[in-house]
Amino acid sequence: MRDLRPVLWQEAFIRAVDEPDRKILARLIREAEFAIVFRRQQLENPANYRDEVRAMNLATLAMDSIKVQKLGGVRNVALLKECCSFQKSA
Repeated sequence: MRDLRPVLWQEAFIRAVDEPDRKILARLIREAEFAIVFRRQQLENPANYRDEVRAMNLATLAMDSIKVQKLGGVRNVALLKECCSFQKSA
């Protein structure tokens, strides 16, 4: 998985948000989160990919909301603060 394409995390995210089955949804969210983490690790200088980093942050926040609303999870407050601070500074 070293050559993870930039769009792979986006594809994983789209599959997750479109999934109606709760069990499959939970698995797809984990896969999308992994793809985002892996893509972040690939970026040598995230400042050069500001739009993609912003999109990954928003996708992560959206998946957190999905986990709360559809899977009965608990809101990740630290994630919310991180995303909001990123939005203000970007």
